[in-house]
Amino acid sequence: MCKLMRGDMMKKLSELRGLRIYSDKARYVGAIEDSVIDDKEGTVVGLVFGHSGGKSLSIPYNSIMAIGDIVLVYSKKEEAGTPA
Repeated sequence: MCKLMRGDMMKKLSELRGLRIYSDKARYVGAIEDSVIDDKEGTVVGLVFGHSGGKSLSIPYNSIMAIGDIVLVYSKKEEAGTPA
């Protein structure tokens, strides 16, 4: 059984499937479909929320702000000359 810890809370990865993901700017990102696990370290490194061009779209674990009824993530950093 694999568990995800954030702060003082611990959840089973299976409990996250289907949770909606929103950015810190209140933009809907998607819903959790799967998780990415580092099999050497045994740690969660990301959450998959979709697929494009045969590749999984995922959010890095360090981008997660909070997990509750939804998942709240940090917005992507703005690139020079690119509006958010």
